Amino acid sequence: MIGSRLGRADIPMATALETIDDFFSIRLGVSLRDLKPGQVAVATCDRRTYAELGYGFTRLLWVLRFGDRAAVSVHPAALAEVSRLAWRRTPDEVIADDFVVAAAKALATALPGVSGETGGSSVILYHPGDVQIVTCDGEVRVLTPADKDRWVGPHQYMSAAEHPSAQRGEAVGLFLGKRLVAEVITHESCVAEMAHLIAQDGIEVGEAYQRRGYGKAVLSAWTREMQVKGRVCLHSTSSDNFASIALAKSVGYVEYARYRGVSYAGET
Repeated sequence: MIGSRLGRADIPMATALETIDDFFSIRLGVSLRDLKPGQVAVATCDRRTYAELGYGFTRLLWVLRFGDRAAVSVHPAALAEVSRLAWRRTPDEVIADDFVVAAAKALATALPGVSGETGGSSVILYHPGDVQIVTCDGEVRVLTPADKDRWVGPHQYMSAAEHPSAQRGEAVGLFLGKRLVAEVITHESCVAEMAHLIAQDGIEVGEAYQRRGYGKAVLSAWTREMQVKGRVCLHSTSSDNFASIALAKSVGYVEYARYRGVSYAGET
């Protein structure tokens, strides 16, 4: 059954893709709407937002492929070299290992004394419209602080009921009796000015309760709850996490981009 605190989505979601484009345009520092098919854009990037949120990163290289276009966001000190590397490359080529490794070396040269890590490939999906609620034999509802200590098994994330998103009414749990067996938290947005428009999930299903449809039920409920709040929903996972990708697609999410990144820790 669906808990009474989960609302109905009554806002138009036709502009979901435009909202996501705006979100990543700010995040990358380049207007994605200006990119033409087959083009690669290189822009400067200062990830102060990450430092403010306590993630420990101040500068990053991002490489994202959007269909047949791509965008690279890079620290200004390495802009010329990374631009040279991207020149005459296709979007597929800038997402490939050789470009990312070469760009990482350019960043390491431009930012001496700052350690970096080349990230793996990830898939970003978004929900384009009104989601259909999935029913199951459990109770799905918005979590409250009173729900703490009811989770079963180890945590991938902190307890959803103790997560900051639960304080805002933005975490959803699935209960079997008093046992919390599946949960979705809302991650803090890395683009603060769009936090009221974008929501990214963190989903967890207790190991003993997987493959029973509980993940699909709780993700659909969280997605609907965020849509009621006027948010467009994002789901991201590693490109080899086929189960996570399939789960999101089963709820109606569609692929937005493939992502590669290099992160740098410390001040520059």
